[in-house]
Amino acid sequence: MSKLSYFGGFVACVNYTMSEGIEKSAAEPRRTPRQERSQKRVAALLDAAAELLEESGFAALTTNAIAARADTSIGSLYQFFPNKEAVVSELVREFRQEVQSFIASSLSAELAAGDIREFVNVVVDGMEQIRVSQPGFSAVFSFRRSAGVADDQRIQLEYDIIRPLSKILAAAYPEVPAARRDRCMRIVTETTKVLMGRAATEDEQTQGWMRDELKQMLGLYLSQRIGT
Repeated sequence: MSKLSYFGGFVACVNYTMSEGIEKSAAEPRRTPRQERSQKRVAALLDAAAELLEESGFAALTTNAIAARADTSIGSLYQFFPNKEAVVSELVREFRQEVQSFIASSLSAELAAGDIREFVNVVVDGMEQIRVSQPGFSAVFSFRRSAGVADDQRIQLEYDIIRPLSKILAAAYPEVPAARRDRCMRIVTETTKVLMGRAATEDEQTQGWMRDELKQMLGLYLSQRIGT
């Protein structure tokens, strides 16, 4: 069994047409902005979508609301995006780049093998920093299933987290069965997703202790299941 077999569904869903019948191409931008003015307009639309996602979630998001928040016309939005799914897809691409950059620069097999709890601390703090610096991230990361193309984007984002973390743990603890490592990473990801989504609605003090408790919980769990 492949060590990523437990997440085969994630891979399949990346190219899968979701049940609402929205074609993948419908979630792509109409065109890439070339001029600086157009680039600023698209950036404003993405910022507006991120803020609205953070405030109300995907279900309540509309293209009219995005355009209004960005202080532009709905026609301007449709020049670049055919629907709200395309806006969110472009936004998630930015989130994925942030996640990939964080993992590549901050995590390693040496860190995981040296102290699995410190590895957990770095992961949690890094994800929290992305959440704080990228409005809308926790909303996307916490999407419920059956959200159409947006759910497909969430799966891709999860996969960008699970795949490299699993590889790091495989290098740090090659003696641990692949199936166990994969199960552990899914539990870590799902637990972080739930608590991160909940913490986003709380005050700063509550967010702090929830993050500390998450570190303790995941650190103890991985120490027992993976290594000390």
